[in-house]
Amino acid sequence: MGNSGSRRRRDQGDQTSQGPATNQPPPAVPALQTQAPKAPTRDVVISYHSDDIALMRFIQGELEANKFTVFADVADQIDKEEGKAGSAIVKAKVLILILSPSSAQCKSCNREVQLAYISDKPIFPVTVRDHEDQELLKAMDFGLKLTLQPMDWIFFTNIDDKATPMKELLSCIKDPVSAVDEESGAAPAAASAQNRNALEAKEVQAPQDGRARITMHRTAKIVTDKSLVRSETEIGDATLSATHLPGTALTFWDRHFEGHDTVSWTEFQAGFLKEYGEQLESLVSSDQSAMSFILKLVHREVFDNKDTGTKANFLDFRGTRPERNLFFKRVSQLALESYSMHGVFSMDSSVRLAAVENLGKYSSAAVIEALLDLLDDPDANIRAVAAISLGRTGAGQAKSIPRLINGLSDIDRLVREACCLSLGHLKATEAVPHVVDRWRNDFISHVREAAHVALKNIGGDEANRAIHMTEVLTKEIRALTA
Repeated sequence: MGNSGSRRRRDQGDQTSQGPATNQPPPAVPALQTQAPKAPTRDVVISYHSDDIALMRFIQGELEANKFTVFADVADQIDKEEGKAGSAIVKAKVLILILSPSSAQCKSCNREVQLAYISDKPIFPVTVRDHEDQELLKAMDFGLKLTLQPMDWIFFTNIDDKATPMKELLSCIKDPVSAVDEESGAAPAAASAQNRNALEAKEVQAPQDGRARITMHRTAKIVTDKSLVRSETEIGDATLSATHLPGTALTFWDRHFEGHDTVSWTEFQAGFLKEYGEQLESLVSSDQSAMSFILKLVHREVFDNKDTGTKANFLDFRGTRPERNLFFKRVSQLALESYSMHGVFSMDSSVRLAAVENLGKYSSAAVIEALLDLLDDPDANIRAVAAISLGRTGAGQAKSIPRLINGLSDIDRLVREACCLSLGHLKATEAVPHVVDRWRNDFISHVREAAHVALKNIGGDEANRAIHMTEVLTKEIRALTA
């Protein structure tokens, strides 16, 4: 991954009101101790819906016959929600998704795909449907379409011939599995050139091309029977090619606002929808909330949520690589990144605990940036989980510690508590005065307790003096009132 570049961060700690805090909070969150259920390490995880169990069992049997180890959660939905699949995905080398209208609408399957994406696992969609099947396309939300669009799909459409597509699937996953070291999850230095080239990272390096983004892996075009595999040019019509773009200017800004250094959000949005509306509609269908989600992301990233934006900020987001469709690609990456992070870390996610527990294994610059974005989320639960997760990564402290300090003033007590615990876990000595303030002045006892724990974890002369002084003063005050 490249470095995150010069993109400006919103360090003011602005918070969206979540309503009044309560003096009767639920029990404190065991933020840094929570563990996901364990699952054995496997080469391949199969994500599927119970409607597709017959195909899952066939694929599992063929994989095991070819010496691949496989995890397929055959338990009921309750067990799935306990997070066993999430733990397996983090440890695995490859995810196979059996894609059907049922799995496309299954929350657990979507979360598993999202976790595979942010933990940098190659994803192989397998389906018995045709790539133009309208029932399947309608069942997929825009995030799943974005995720699977660059992948090579393998089709089991001929019920009388499962052997041929299975042969292609085995061929596709062989190199990604063998290229990943079972112990560390990293490509070994001795990996063959063929194996190293079998994974194509859909990532452009920053800072030339903007902020760091989560890598999306796809298999190289190594299949022999093209009729069994459909790529991004054939799955839906959301892929943007240069032939779609009006005018001759290289960048979106110059095509619409040439000669202007600033533009209003209203004008920018109108130009954006005019140029990319068709591609966006193919992704979001009739889901206006998804369209609004994308536009809000663009407004935040390019305009800093202001009414007027600058060309410099636009180029900071877009990057400088000479590619005509780079801006739309950046928007697509941003939407997918945000969609996946929200899905994985949402409170109803079946894989959230596995993600938080294993963040250290894939705490890339892009994941840290995405978690920092979640600290601005309107949902206080998401902000709290993001704060916990930043503490677990132990990475990106130059950016994360100032943002966690800002979070100590969040209107929601769980966010303040999570920020205290994470700052303590990171041993952030620069946060001591701010944590002391929470310990002495927060009106919620759980936050005060978390701050006290954080100060003890941070340690050092300043923290110890603050603890000693406060304890002495507390004893003297109590003595005077006895």
